[in-house]
Amino acid sequence: MSDTAIIDVTFIDAETSDEFMKLKVPLRQLPVRDTTLTIGKDDWLVLDVTPGRTEEIVKAGKVSLVLRKVQYVNPNDILFSLPTVADVIPEEVMEGDLSDALQMHEDDWLQLELVPRETVFEAQADLEAVRTVLANERQGTGFKRLHVRIELPAPFEEHPRSLASLRGLFGAVHPVAYRGGAGALKGCFAFKLPSGVWVYGQAAGDQVKALGLTAPDDEALSRLEGLTLIDWCAGEVYEVKHG
Repeated sequence: MSDTAIIDVTFIDAETSDEFMKLKVPLRQLPVRDTTLTIGKDDWLVLDVTPGRTEEIVKAGKVSLVLRKVQYVNPNDILFSLPTVADVIPEEVMEGDLSDALQMHEDDWLQLELVPRETVFEAQADLEAVRTVLANERQGTGFKRLHVRIELPAPFEEHPRSLASLRGLFGAVHPVAYRGGAGALKGCFAFKLPSGVWVYGQAAGDQVKALGLTAPDDEALSRLEGLTLIDWCAGEVYEVKHG
């Protein structure tokens, strides 16, 4: 088989199914699937080659290439749906029954965060950064930039709270999983309230490391003594009123 054989190549646009070019190409220069060709000023991805085997191409003396034009995105056109996300999120572990788990999107982790009131001052730099995004980076329904929060990695380290105390307040513990994920989140727990709101977080053993809510809930807030609620996406801090 000679790689100098000349093959009639038909180029087909995958979007329209139209033939937009025909060329005679040496066999050795034929592209394969999942490679990119530059035609004029545009890049095209090869989706399909028919026939697919070299012997068949040589025998037929022709081949059809189905191509899709590569669309490049200007980074300046990318919008974020949220003004802020947490720097560190829990990892998945491949174990556990998820039938009664809190299912959440990973970007929603600790967007409504409960922290000891003594630590709120540590959050000021992150809060100011979020407020700047809200004021200056909004475009339509999204944001041109988001802020990654880093200032409160361990709010309960100096002000410990036990998982057992939360279990005494809210009852049965449920696992937490990312929506569409395959496993539970490592060290994470959740309590479902009568209102349908979840109190959730992460612990190391019995020591709570992080705590949040899926939505504001007056009953939950009134029972969590000594904690303050930070609504990160609003850039606001709310003093908890205890009953």
